[in-house]
Amino acid sequence: MLKKLEDAYEAAIQEQARLRNRKVTNFDREISVSIFTAGLLAYEDSELGVAQYRVVSAPTGSGKSSYAQAFAKALIQAHPEGSVLFLVETIQQAEDTYRDMSALIGRANVAVWTSAHDRRSSPDTIRHQHGFVPERRFSVDDLAKYPVVIATHRFYMGSRASKATEYRGKPRKLTFVDEKPADVSIFDIDTGLIKTVRDRLAEKHTSNLKHVAQLTMLHDHLEAVWQTASGKASFDEILEAGNIDLTWFNSEQANDYIASSDDQVQSVFAFGRALAKGFAFLSRYDEYGKGARFVGYEMNMPLRPGTVLLDATADIDGISLLVSNRKPVRVPPVDFSNLTIIHIEPDVPKGYTISKIIKEAKRARPYAEWIMGTIRQNSSSGENVLAVVHKGMLDHEYLPNDHRAFSDPLDLEGRNVCFIHWGSGIGSNRWKSATAVFLFGEFHVPKRAMVGTALGLKEEQATSATLALFQTPNPRNRELKGIREGHLLRWLKQIAMRGNARNIDANGVCGEQRLYVTAEFDRLIEHKDRVFPRAKLLSQRKPETRKDGGVKGLLSLLYSTDALEITTVELASLTRISFQKNKSRYLSNPLIKKAMKDTGFTFVAGKGRGNPGRFVRNTSLAA
Repeated sequence: MLKKLEDAYEAAIQEQARLRNRKVTNFDREISVSIFTAGLLAYEDSELGVAQYRVVSAPTGSGKSSYAQAFAKALIQAHPEGSVLFLVETIQQAEDTYRDMSALIGRANVAVWTSAHDRRSSPDTIRHQHGFVPERRFSVDDLAKYPVVIATHRFYMGSRASKATEYRGKPRKLTFVDEKPADVSIFDIDTGLIKTVRDRLAEKHTSNLKHVAQLTMLHDHLEAVWQTASGKASFDEILEAGNIDLTWFNSEQANDYIASSDDQVQSVFAFGRALAKGFAFLSRYDEYGKGARFVGYEMNMPLRPGTVLLDATADIDGISLLVSNRKPVRVPPVDFSNLTIIHIEPDVPKGYTISKIIKEAKRARPYAEWIMGTIRQNSSSGENVLAVVHKGMLDHEYLPNDHRAFSDPLDLEGRNVCFIHWGSGIGSNRWKSATAVFLFGEFHVPKRAMVGTALGLKEEQATSATLALFQTPNPRNRELKGIREGHLLRWLKQIAMRGNARNIDANGVCGEQRLYVTAEFDRLIEHKDRVFPRAKLLSQRKPETRKDGGVKGLLSLLYSTDALEITTVELASLTRISFQKNKSRYLSNPLIKKAMKDTGFTFVAGKGRGNPGRFVRNTSLAA
């Protein structure tokens, strides 16, 4: 079968190139080999019944999704019972993938199912809900008849997943998961939300109050847990009292509420189910025990034999620290030498976070003005610009909320600007012409959500023993730090690669792009070579703030200066750093060492009176 599969794969690659009117480059060849290897290994896993991910973490724009489609065609041609499930994140991606795969494989071999592709829904309803009506629609019961099926991550997590995971009564041979889904769902609630949902449902469904009684019981139990909790730890287990029975939350009736389109209803009932399984804990607002949240968690993605994960950031997201079911496949490196990363110091009042600023119009409006000014200052008329901000800045219309694509951009003094928010955009290529990408802020999640994610990935119940690892005020635990850093790095890379950098050439070099970020500068320096190998890093930190001194002041100076030489006298004037007292401490700092390597500086000690030490730049040494 191997020779037949290889020949069919090569033919599919050539047909794909013909359909897209492009040549297969050397870099394409390397990516295609990675996909073939992953597909073959996953097929062996399927035959042996081994449930694990074969991971292809090639960057966005490298073509991994396209070659996975080519492998799907090859498999169903080479194997009489070959079958593939292709999972994507959004309905629009499902439609785009269906068009590509039906052209490549043939309409008779491919089906797609989402709420927009449901044959039972009227075209008017679909158009109203989704903004378009697909050319072809299917019944969910028809999926088992097609060798290749496309569906969303959400459908795969639902109760009807078997409609797509089986082909002619047998499990599908392969599943391609395009981009990492949310492995763990977090249900972050308080007792006030339970009461709100209960009262709303009581008014709406007066004929059946079983669910109201269950919510009352849940509310009273959690109130009692909070009121009687004697400790002051950040996280506590929720002990199930002897007189409370939570089994109803695992019932079909409860599942109907968990599937609700109302996020509040869904969260409350899903939390009840998580608690019934022991997957929930109490989280205090802060180290002083003021206020409580109740956090439930649940694994989303069932892992079946024969699964390939196509995720550009699987190598940096920190999850491999927690699980052993990810097996990476070698991928060719991308050269990011055409990417310049510029760190900008955000205009945020001392002691304020972006989440606090958004809540106060008197601070949010000046912050929005600073964002617009920063875009003007760092882009040119006629340039396509993508700006990523916090969702509240758009929801409250501090920034324009209706310019999400370059087909309808904001005209900012001749610049074509699109605004999107953190938490959106992964998988989209609609901004691939943007040569300037601005990332304002970062996509932080609460520590309690990270704890729930860690426990969920390990499928561990929330007990005093499992929670003990996370009780320190800061995420110093190796697993927790890995998830936090991995989450931030994943979003940094995924959103950065929405722009022109995703256009990778025949030699594996990314497209020309400037990336402006306000993230923690230390993290950028530490991880830049992992995330964007060979990219150039610069700093726009204000000269006056360098005089705060310390490591940050020196880092900022090294990454922002054009000077070929900086004496210790000049250093003291620019940053107030005294090398006479602290030279060894600074030169031994790992971040300073990294900055000197990146910028080509070495330090030459002064000899004799009146001959100060100096940083000397050799541009040929710059990383």
